[in-house]
Amino acid sequence: MKDIVQKLKKYEAELAAVEREFQEMPEGWLLKKGKYFYHVINGRRGGITKNTPLIKKLCRKKYLQARKAQLTHNLFRLGNKDKPLNLATPEELIASFSKTYQSLPISYFYHSDAEKYLQRQCNTNNYKTENLTYETNGGTLVRTKSELMIANLLEELEIPYRYEIPIKMGGKVRYLDFTIVHPFTGEIIIWEHFGALHLEGYEKGMNKKMKEYLTHGLRPFETLIYTFEFDTATPGRIKELIEQVILK
Repeated sequence: MKDIVQKLKKYEAELAAVEREFQEMPEGWLLKKGKYFYHVINGRRGGITKNTPLIKKLCRKKYLQARKAQLTHNLFRLGNKDKPLNLATPEELIASFSKTYQSLPISYFYHSDAEKYLQRQCNTNNYKTENLTYETNGGTLVRTKSELMIANLLEELEIPYRYEIPIKMGGKVRYLDFTIVHPFTGEIIIWEHFGALHLEGYEKGMNKKMKEYLTHGLRPFETLIYTFEFDTATPGRIKELIEQVILK
């Protein structure tokens, strides 16, 4: 029963956010003929091939429509075991769209906060910068091979993230490994990789961090992902986490 109540609140909160965002979307829909894109309103179409911002908004609108229908469906069926929920991932929803939409990058369907987040200027951690020795495919410098694996997968899947940027918690500034914007909801997700459990005193510091994160409302494997070396050593584990937590 508790699980159902939690899902109910989560669905209701997201549905309200989806409906608010949908109200800000432009009229009409997107059409592609050959290599050209058109904005169709009341049967009339105008060329927008070079208007990338508008194309993105129309893609986002299409996603919001599908997500709204999915959430409404799930709220109606929640708690009824005979009526299964629609658990399609965002990628699966997009795969059901017309060829016009499927021809565009998945990032065109992302929440606008994701793109804004990447463009935002912010400081990074200046602690032992000489240890930033591994460069991701996207040009970000990280400290370990495990962090390199995580970062490269995030980049491959076009998930917006920043590495070791400052975040305030309880009046203190923390530099967390990865700060991610959920690409479809705009929610902030923290990813901490604990890769030095073999060092004396490391586990104590890790437990202190975890307690602090939970105290400040981060939800394990919802808004907080944490991994260890055995995760990065397990084939497919990191991608599985990304799909289950970030892309679900």
